[in-house]
Amino acid sequence: MKKIITVLMTIAMLLSMISIASAKPLSDTSIISVVKDQSVTVRLENFPDDETFFVYMGLRNTQGVNGTLVSKLETNAGGTLLAKFLIPEELKGEEVISIRFESQDSRVTWFNFFFNQTGSQSSSSGPTYNNLDPGVPTINLVKMVKGQYMEVQTKYLTENKRWAIFINSGHGARINKGWIEVKGFESSEGGVYNIDIPIPSSLQYAVNYAVKLYSVDDSQYWYNLFDNQNYP
Repeated sequence: MKKIITVLMTIAMLLSMISIASAKPLSDTSIISVVKDQSVTVRLENFPDDETFFVYMGLRNTQGVNGTLVSKLETNAGGTLLAKFLIPEELKGEEVISIRFESQDSRVTWFNFFFNQTGSQSSSSGPTYNNLDPGVPTINLVKMVKGQYMEVQTKYLTENKRWAIFINSGHGARINKGWIEVKGFESSEGGVYNIDIPIPSSLQYAVNYAVKLYSVDDSQYWYNLFDNQNYP
């Protein structure tokens, strides 16, 4: 009887091991291509669904720790996808650049590095993540006075629409509360607008800011992330 129990336990352990071995592979990143001093395209493999990642770039051998925040990425349905990220000014000219992905939900991180030379580093096909169509509204930083105000430039706004700009701490960007409306305007002629944004006193010591451009007429919105540092 003892032998039968032992055999059953052994089979159960083997089944458990088989189950673990056949589980979904761990997430990973692969560098696909680079345009020197401009951008890098990364293949994100088996990323978790419905998570927010902050993407950083830094010097070689740093794993992107304390690097420059370059993007915010929502994985939506997750899985494997391609994403293109711009190389920040402070890293242009570097031979090797580290890139880091930090989840704001599960606190897991992935990192990689790439050679800052134009060319393909592997071949791949699949859906792209953040290649925006021409004419999609954007919001970019022109000037930042740390903790006081920023100037942003919005592009590709359609004419005769009402807009609102909201600001939040970057690490609170995914939640629905905490957003503070700081500006409202109309894009009578459409196109490009430069807008001064006062930083609320409650956010003056935030590490970074999420800025949301919200269309009052159709409830669509776009956002970007900026470090709370003097710029330029």
